[in-house]
Amino acid sequence: MSAAAGEADAVVTISDLPEPQRHIGNLIRRAQQLHLVTWARVASAEITSAQYSILAVLDRAGEASQRELCDEVDLDRSTIADLVRRMEKADLIARRRAEGDARRNVVTLTEHGAAERARLAPLVVEVQRELTAGLGDDDAAALFRGLWSMLER
Repeated sequence: MSAAAGEADAVVTISDLPEPQRHIGNLIRRAQQLHLVTWARVASAEITSAQYSILAVLDRAGEASQRELCDEVDLDRSTIADLVRRMEKADLIARRRAEGDARRNVVTLTEHGAAERARLAPLVVEVQRELTAGLGDDDAAALFRGLWSMLER
């Protein structure tokens, strides 16, 4: 960043930044890297944030098909299939064929998965707090709204 970025009262504008720092995609990639590092340090090095999302959905819904998980956590079928396979192996979830439809898998939390969801819940809040620690409340809320709006298009 420019020297002005280090000054407390300085406001950095997009035009002040060189490429690629001025591109939103670059910032999103770097923010995701920061999220991954913070997640592994604060929440879990074994359970990823995507796996936690599945635990949270199943905790809320009780059960879901793999297709429903795709929709809820916005991941493709092959990624969900891989996550479900790994989570089942780790005894976080149980998978069974749906009654009346042998092509459909139904996924539920195991006792271990429910315990991990409960253990991780406050740590997820801490990850978010750390990620937004340099922002004021208004800026953190604006960041959330902007990202939500971008993804809901």
